[in-house]
Amino acid sequence: MVKQYFLEEVAKIQIGSRIMNHQFFTREGTPFITEETLLKLLIEDDFNQVPRIDYSINEFTVLQVPAKSILLNKINLKEASIYRCNKAVYIGYGIIAIIPNESVVISDYLFHFLKWYQENKEKRNIYRLMLELPPIDIQLKIVQLLNAIQHLIMNKESLVMAVEELPQRFDHISNLAKQHSKDLHHGFDQIQHLYSEMLHKIFNGDFLNDTFQQLGNQ
Repeated sequence: MVKQYFLEEVAKIQIGSRIMNHQFFTREGTPFITEETLLKLLIEDDFNQVPRIDYSINEFTVLQVPAKSILLNKINLKEASIYRCNKAVYIGYGIIAIIPNESVVISDYLFHFLKWYQENKEKRNIYRLMLELPPIDIQLKIVQLLNAIQHLIMNKESLVMAVEELPQRFDHISNLAKQHSKDLHHGFDQIQHLYSEMLHKIFNGDFLNDTFQQLGNQ
């Protein structure tokens, strides 16, 4: 059964604060996310260049959020950059963390929902955002499907680059490699389109209605 919730009913929403003391920064420690570093992580998901803060810092000085938090840089979802964080981090000024209650909503499910809502709905303050949630077992199945598609999209650059580098090693397959490169680009365009279509089908209600109808007929 699908239930409707306000976002703040199923997730904690926290806002980062400005950190003034540069003595807090260390080579080892917990990553500190600002709007600048968030935008870099969206381009290249690499924490090696992210500033870090001493583990022992007072929790009242700077806000730490757990792994699986979803980070945004705008309170209005339509204008926000959205990033799902796989590790605990500190968040700075201008960063909003959505921390899902995973007994009700799986972090990945919420992430995909926010991506869909951003593309298909009107401008909306996240505190006024409503979502329909199926049971956790249905969410898990949806997440497995969407994550598999997204994993292919995220690995596009490395796969295309590997094919495009082949002519440098084998001159006699140059034309063949170029054709495969074109086919890959076309294939990834199709995958991106498939991901968008799946998001719309799932979160627009068609998929869930069909799923529960099938369960009712069993």
